[in-house]
Amino acid sequence: MQWDKEKFDWPHHELSNFIDSETHTWHVQDTEELNPKKKLPIALFIHGAGASTHSWRLVLDQLKDNFRVILLDLPGHGFSRLGKKNRSSLESITKDLEFLLIKMNVNPDLVIGHSAGAAVALNLALSKKIKIQGILCLNGALGNFSGIAGILYPLLAKFLSMSPLTVPFFTSLYSSKNQVEKFLSLTGSKINPKGISYYKKLISDKKHVEGTLAMMSQWNLNQLILRLKQIEIPVCLIVGQNDSIVDNHDNLKASKDIPKAEFIANPEQGHLMHEENPKLISDQIKSFYSKILCIQIS
Repeated sequence: MQWDKEKFDWPHHELSNFIDSETHTWHVQDTEELNPKKKLPIALFIHGAGASTHSWRLVLDQLKDNFRVILLDLPGHGFSRLGKKNRSSLESITKDLEFLLIKMNVNPDLVIGHSAGAAVALNLALSKKIKIQGILCLNGALGNFSGIAGILYPLLAKFLSMSPLTVPFFTSLYSSKNQVEKFLSLTGSKINPKGISYYKKLISDKKHVEGTLAMMSQWNLNQLILRLKQIEIPVCLIVGQNDSIVDNHDNLKASKDIPKAEFIANPEQGHLMHEENPKLISDQIKSFYSKILCIQIS
């Protein structure tokens, strides 16, 4: 995505900064300047594969007075430039994100992850350098594909990411408004036309699609699944019962493996529940953080 071309139509572009690390150039949005005299708790939001900071735009509006909200584009997604193509695995993204947070001098109090971003959040909780008070997972993609799909899907993504002809073909085939709407309907969520337009921009962008494929081709949750019992901080796993993208059972199982975990099911929400009902999700985030600190957040 070209920032100079898209920035004035991008949500909360006035909060955007670009931060160089050893491996990537990160696009980060930070509300710190909105409340310069308040020391608010820090909430870091991590989107899922194929999304960007835009997916949190409505939640940011709901929470900006309660938290210092930090959004970022994962490497190769949105406006974050992927420096090294072999740095898109769960372990690499977590390590590079840890480095970024240290460089920013930021220690999040709360980390909220959606879909694959939930796996990054949980993996970050195992870090010895970043001390987090709580993790909240929204429709977390917390299970590997089983059987032959577990072998075939990553190999297919790797093949697609290696072919110079595949990405232009994909973007031309699937970036029409009708195709994007059809794809989003599979999530079980109904989002507004503006939200649909942002996904159309992303799917139309060659670099974004390449970054998404790179992440898919290197993704493996085996080590994280084995270490869920080592997560010592409170974790809240929230699922939408209309989600047709990830299996709710994986989140239920994870809630039983993580010592201090709770499981919540939203009966009318789909995979993009933070975009279709930002107030509900924001209230659940505030409620979870209040429970951790035993205080009331207005």
